[in-house]
Amino acid sequence: MARPIPHPEPTPDPRHRPDQPCGAPSPAPSPHWPRAVCPPASAGFEQSAKDWLFELAPARWWHEELLHRQPAELARMVRLRLEADVIAMHAGLRAVTRSMLPRDPAPGLLPQASELYTRERDWARAMLEQVKLVEEALRTACGRARRRRPTAVGAAPALRTRMPRQRPSTG
Repeated sequence: MARPIPHPEPTPDPRHRPDQPCGAPSPAPSPHWPRAVCPPASAGFEQSAKDWLFELAPARWWHEELLHRQPAELARMVRLRLEADVIAMHAGLRAVTRSMLPRDPAPGLLPQASELYTRERDWARAMLEQVKLVEEALRTACGRARRRRPTAVGAAPALRTRMPRQRPSTG
């Protein structure tokens, strides 16, 4: 029987140096806080959160400019996708469990499939919990940033970040 391969936690961006971007060390807000994301009070929080969330997201999302400008929206989309994954893996597990009958042509295959669905569901649940924490912190941080924006005439323009190229066409 094949041994389960544990899911690695998404790794931070290779340019992300763990000794520098978070600034002064501050404790993670929760024991479930992802290690790849700086704590919310640190200078590197938003960028590390975006890097981590994009690793969980489908690759095509990287081409969406809105998700680079609005990391809280990226977090919401990743959360919704993980919620759907949990439901899908649970449905697959139920289907596999129901089909475990003695007449099955490959009896060893179904327990392996059951274990796989269970592992995937459990992984999605764990990641979902972490994404919810990051999403909440991003919403709080983005709310504070919105209130601090200068509105006076002649105020300094917002920093522009490099946006991705246009998403490739599908057809």
